[in-house]
Amino acid sequence: MTDNKCSETIWEENHLKQTITLAEEQLTLLKLTSEAKKTDIMETKKESFENASHGYTSLFSSDDFEDLIELSQYHTDITEKLSDYEEDQAKIRLLERLIPSPYFARIDFTFEEDEETEQIYIGRTSLKRKDSQNMVVYDWRSPIASVFYRFMTGPAFYDAPYGRINGNVRLKRQYEIRNKHLEFYFDTDVQIVDQILRRMLSQNTSSKMKAIVETIQKEQDMIIRDMGNDLLMVQGVAGSGKTSIALHRAAYLMFQGLKTKLLANNILILSPNSIFEQYISNVLPELGEEQVTCAIFDDVLKELVPSDKIQTRYQFLEQLVTHTHFQHIIQYSLEWKTSEHFLALLDRLLSEQQPQNKPDVLDMYRSIFTKDTSYYIPFFGSISADNLQEIVQYTRENLESDLLYYDDAIAVAYLYLKLYEPNLYGNIRQVVIDEAQDYYPLQFKLFSLLFPQAKFTVLGDISQTISKHEELTFYNQIESILGRKKASLITLNKSFRCTNEILTFSLAFSDQNQEIESFNRAGDKPKIFAAESHSSLLDEICAEIHLCQTKGYQSIGLLCKTEKNSLALFQSLQSRIPLALIQNESSTDLKGTLLLPIYLSKGLEFDAVILCDADNLNYYDADDKSLLHVGCTRALHRLSILCQGTISPFIKMEN
Repeated sequence: MTDNKCSETIWEENHLKQTITLAEEQLTLLKLTSEAKKTDIMETKKESFENASHGYTSLFSSDDFEDLIELSQYHTDITEKLSDYEEDQAKIRLLERLIPSPYFARIDFTFEEDEETEQIYIGRTSLKRKDSQNMVVYDWRSPIASVFYRFMTGPAFYDAPYGRINGNVRLKRQYEIRNKHLEFYFDTDVQIVDQILRRMLSQNTSSKMKAIVETIQKEQDMIIRDMGNDLLMVQGVAGSGKTSIALHRAAYLMFQGLKTKLLANNILILSPNSIFEQYISNVLPELGEEQVTCAIFDDVLKELVPSDKIQTRYQFLEQLVTHTHFQHIIQYSLEWKTSEHFLALLDRLLSEQQPQNKPDVLDMYRSIFTKDTSYYIPFFGSISADNLQEIVQYTRENLESDLLYYDDAIAVAYLYLKLYEPNLYGNIRQVVIDEAQDYYPLQFKLFSLLFPQAKFTVLGDISQTISKHEELTFYNQIESILGRKKASLITLNKSFRCTNEILTFSLAFSDQNQEIESFNRAGDKPKIFAAESHSSLLDEICAEIHLCQTKGYQSIGLLCKTEKNSLALFQSLQSRIPLALIQNESSTDLKGTLLLPIYLSKGLEFDAVILCDADNLNYYDADDKSLLHVGCTRALHRLSILCQGTISPFIKMEN
């Protein structure tokens, strides 16, 4: 190490110690004042209770009216003190998170007008000196921090509340700080940044999604900080970081909420399933923010549909991907009943109601399928007359059962919303919709009605649809339905998750004409194996799991096409290896060996993926091909394709 480098390291170590000392001093003081406030609250509560005993005994005496006023003042006083105390507690939590690793980056920025150079340290939250209000660490969401994500050394700018600030980046430095210790630091250029990100991506995944503030890319940062669009749509290939971007965007919006009065309870994240909801649950708390409201579409249906028994999306997807005689009828039914043509039919039905009447929406919906064929003629859309007859008959039978089927429930929810106009989500001003490609026009119409005052961030990948095909025009349709003033579509074509070998292999299952750029991380070629017997298949699965464990992989995903296949495999394997079966309402960390249907794995990632039923009976049509693409792109480091019998025609036996 050169003398200059050595002195620079000593300077950085001293700066880190000073920063930590400052944070620890503030934490100690805050804990003391917070404890004093807690004592004060307890004394006020005690005094309030003693006065309340007197006040309540003479509640109806006009002579004691002033006592009641005094009691209400006590209540207000306690509320204000509690709010102040809770604010202190939030600051304590932020400082406790900050102290082990106060910052991860530094830029030396020379301001254009006065040639003043400032050292800007960037962390997950801010730290400033109480006496001077000088910023010691800048929050990653602050305007000047955008320079770190968008520029290398040289000319740069950032947009402050009062206008654009120009200048030059003289130094761009990143740090690895753990448990208050400076492990190392480096001055960055594009090549070094890529090397560091590649090193991080090569590590094993965790059981919960993590924050990525240290590695946010320029294109991702622009999405996170976008404040100009009422509807921001992101088409991102598998592994492009869509979900991470969405969560960091929510954290950024809350940071901006200091000016826009946007709180955590004003944001809603619509997740594809409860497993995914659990997987992302740590990101916002890790960033020092409150968890926002999360929901799955089933939750929305339960709020809107007057039925105790509604088929869940999970149950419906199982039907949709299982090869049966009714599969295509189910698919046609969903396609038609959630289309703009069927929406027009529902609107016609609503127009036939007397304004003063508020009919039972289930009875109203059933009436559609008692009509003569001529009633449907204007609303066929792309559905043939023969298919329509099958759908009508299929629906009549379903509506006679105790269970309200998923596609019917969506339509009933629309009728309920239009008739009764419930204000269920009036406080929501920002909605994040993930895995948007699996929603249909009628569902987006529901979102528009449910969140009339909200702005939307919509994230999807048209190559990862389940049992349908979409083009980029899908986003034009969303824009038309949601009808927001200013909308933009951003495309992310770089995949960070998979190795080159896994990504190249997976692209064979995508029919989309997309240019996908790999982050260029090397790994093993996917393994393909067709077993002659069931016992041979089980032996190979166990051998693959053992190999993955010896490589130190923390999460191994065993994927099957359907829940039925997953259950059968679980019965065969549970006595041989420790594993967890994940179903719709499962509550488990994504760690260890996990067995689940492919459609539940969307949005998740595993160190290794073993696709266990890749034979020609399970995967032979276009929808099955799309499922293969989804399943294979869940893997970070290793992918194995296994089956019993003949391999799927979509998979080439080149090993």
